[in-house]
Amino acid sequence: MLVLVSAACAEVGSGPDVPAAIEIAELPSPSVVIGDTLRNIAGVVTPVRATVRNLSGDVIAGAAVRYLYADFGRDSAIAIDSVTGIVRALRATLGGSDGRLGARVGASLQVLKTVAVVLRPDTVDRTGQSAIPTFSTLPDTGRSGANNNTAPALTVVVRNIDSLTSGASIVRTWPVRFELLTPANPTNDTMQAVFLVDDSGRPSVLDTTDPSGVAGRRVRIRSARFPASGDTASVIVQAVVTYKGKALRGSPFRLALPVRKPTPTTP
Repeated sequence: MLVLVSAACAEVGSGPDVPAAIEIAELPSPSVVIGDTLRNIAGVVTPVRATVRNLSGDVIAGAAVRYLYADFGRDSAIAIDSVTGIVRALRATLGGSDGRLGARVGASLQVLKTVAVVLRPDTVDRTGQSAIPTFSTLPDTGRSGANNNTAPALTVVVRNIDSLTSGASIVRTWPVRFELLTPANPTNDTMQAVFLVDDSGRPSVLDTTDPSGVAGRRVRIRSARFPASGDTASVIVQAVVTYKGKALRGSPFRLALPVRKPTPTTP
């Protein structure tokens, strides 16, 4: 799953004061709540920001950037202040698709970024089996060792259960931060015995919920260092989910992964 969309740019023009490229920085969040403004992960209202450069790559200070909702003719679900870049979601987009935000300089230089329009998240809970099965480690050598000693994802689901619609609704594209409590690794240091990775095996503690509202991170274990031979120990991971800087109902949510290191057999 993707965390945030990378910056994009369009190019034309020449001369030190003539715009040749415009870039939209990473959005403060991949989603905006219906009836609210776009906020960063800490919950602070944060505008869309664009940088304009000339042909030499130098920033043109004071360039007259204008912001727009590129899909206004489709559903007018998003309002964006053309000068400040403040984004507000007015209603759900047509068909639940992502909305496209644009930044423009002049008549032709324009670049787009997508943002999801979502229900307000209010609850986080775990997914899958009622009990997480014990994970057994193997000798850790090379890439095969990394695969052998990376547990399946520990996952949670983010929902809106206080909406006026019947039943609980999932919230997609919402950021979830995972923290390794036991063994403690607050910085997710890959030199430690246990750390968190994404589905590709890259160190990562931040995920966004998929179309079913689920986010997760996998546990990578250096089997020579954890747990002790013949022992079963627990890796404790917590998922932290917030809205407007406040924890949702159920957050932080703790998940325990039992890990066993078999006793080596004597030939």
